[in-house]
Amino acid sequence: MKNLDYLLWLRRENGLPHPPYGDEREFYDMVSSGDVEGILELRRKYPSEPNGCSEKGRLSDNPLRNAIYHLVANCTIITRRCIAAGMSQEQAYTLSDIFIRRADNCRTAEEVAAVNDDMALEFAQRMKEAASGRFSSAVKKTLRYVRDNLYNKITVKDIASAAGYNRSHLSALFKREMGITITECIRKMRIEEARKLISKDVQLSSVANSLGFCSQSHFCKCFKEETGMTPLEYRECCDSSEL
Repeated sequence: MKNLDYLLWLRRENGLPHPPYGDEREFYDMVSSGDVEGILELRRKYPSEPNGCSEKGRLSDNPLRNAIYHLVANCTIITRRCIAAGMSQEQAYTLSDIFIRRADNCRTAEEVAAVNDDMALEFAQRMKEAASGRFSSAVKKTLRYVRDNLYNKITVKDIASAAGYNRSHLSALFKREMGITITECIRKMRIEEARKLISKDVQLSSVANSLGFCSQSHFCKCFKEETGMTPLEYRECCDSSEL
């Protein structure tokens, strides 16, 4: 990321309508290669833009529409780049649909900018997980244990015991390699499983109970935090796509 600071400087310069192509390409390389740490560093150094991507040019005189148009364009490039880098088309297009729908529900350019940041990070995290063949044995065992026990009670202590590692060491190793905690990973994988169940018309109460959420309201809260939609809104999207 030798040009990262330069890229950030360019983004602060309102006089530049478009960032140089090379710097844009570097950003998309970060996403498609699963460079979660690089994306997080971008987010820390330069939070969501309050002006809705004005440095990329004006596609609409309406700030909200301008931000949404840029997000769609950004999402299209990221989706294609991740597919080319090995992400399945189904997963890539599903993520694309989710984030574009989230943007469509936004009411301000600031909200769209935040969704844009989340989108880049989510694609990067998925690409990083997809490259798990490069991860340590401990992390691969952890991921396998979580996948195999999504419908059972899961604790970090049980995972560490099954993987044969000290709990604190495993937690630190997992966070360093995956960019998220084991608990966050469990929630993400359960929400991903919930999406499959919801698309098959399983009752929401059954989904929440079977995947270990303490209540349906807690499940709905977690689902919206992860996907940007409530379970009911997601089900409606699934139903409409089948028409």
